[in-house]
Amino acid sequence: MSWKKTSCALCALNCGIEAQVEKNRIINVRPDKDNPRSEGYACRKGLNIAFHQHNADRLLYPQKKVGDKFVRISWEDAITEIAGKLQNIIADHGPRALAWMISGQGCHFGIPYLGRLGEMLGSKYNYTALGQEHTGRYWAHGVTLGSQSLMFTGDYHNCDMLMAVGWNPMMSHQTPQARRKLTRMAKDPDKVIVVVDPRVSETAKIADIHLALRPGTDALLFKSMISIILDEGWHNRDYIKKYVNGLEDFEALVA
Repeated sequence: MSWKKTSCALCALNCGIEAQVEKNRIINVRPDKDNPRSEGYACRKGLNIAFHQHNADRLLYPQKKVGDKFVRISWEDAITEIAGKLQNIIADHGPRALAWMISGQGCHFGIPYLGRLGEMLGSKYNYTALGQEHTGRYWAHGVTLGSQSLMFTGDYHNCDMLMAVGWNPMMSHQTPQARRKLTRMAKDPDKVIVVVDPRVSETAKIADIHLALRPGTDALLFKSMISIILDEGWHNRDYIKKYVNGLEDFEALVA
C-alpha cells in the first residue's frame, strides 16, 4: 500500500487529498497538508471520494443500446460510429445543428477539449451545468467583461463583510477552506456575515445578520439596496459617466 497525492473532484475547489491505494483501489483518504490552496482542509465529500471512484454504477467502457438493452462495444467502434453520425449531421444540416453539453464537476477537461472540437466542426453552441447553476452570474460577466470566460470571484481572504444570498457555504462550500474560514470570520468582531435565506441554514446559524426573506422577494431587496445607494449618492458618478450607459433609465426603475 502507498499514499498518492491527488485532488478531490467533487467541487470546483479541488482540495488537495492523499489516497492510500492497494491493488489500484482507494482504501483510505486524508487531507493533504502540503497543498498550498487547501492547507490540509477537506470536507466530508472529499474524504468519501472512494465511494464515487469505485461505485458499482460507474461506467467503465462504452455501451450501445441494442433493442431495449445496452451492450458493451469497443472504444474504436464507439468513436468510429459517433464520428460518422457527426459527419452525416453536418453534411445534411450544417454545423449549426450541433450543440455540446459539457457536464461533470471537478474534472474540467471537457471544457477545452469538447469546446475546441465544436469550434473545429464549426459549431459555437455549448452548454454546461452553469446554465442551471450560475446563469445570471455568467450572463452578467459576459456583458460586463466581454466574455463569459472572464469572471469575478469573491475576495474571501480580505473581506470585512460576506453576504450569502440563498447560499449555504457551511455545507455546499465553493470557497477555499469554507468551514474553517467562515467559523474564524464568525468569531472576529471586526467582520460581518450576512445571510439572506428563507431557511435557517447552517451558515445562517453562525451569521451576524440573517434576513429571512419571503421567497420571491429577493429582487425587491436588491432594488431597495440600489435605491438607497443612488439616493445617498454613494455611487461613483465620474466612473459611471465614463463607462456606463443608461443610468437615467435605470434610476427610474428603482425610484
